[in-house]
Amino acid sequence: MKITAMAAVVAAGATLVTVGASTASAAPVSAQSVVCVQENNVIYRKTPEGTPLGQVHRGRRFDVFESGGPDLTWAHGNIQGGRAGVWIYWGLLGNC
Repeated sequence: MKITAMAAVVAAGATLVTVGASTASAAPVSAQSVVCVQENNVIYRKTPEGTPLGQVHRGRRFDVFESGGPDLTWAHGNIQGGRAGVWIYWGLLGNC
């Protein structure tokens, strides 16, 4: 599921950047990456796996500016027309 979600984001034009194997790495996504919520009642959070702040629904656009959390399975970004600086699980995001 994680690989499929990331592949969909890459196919949507996201740019993944990795750091050399000998250093800690993150996979930031370019600020221009826009993905869409793929399910209804998706919870967005203050931090990965953290406090729920609300819900968004299928089709809502999400501007991603970084990946984070355990195994980089969370997307950090802004809900278009909504909250800024929230986290959504990558498995619930994909192509618009």
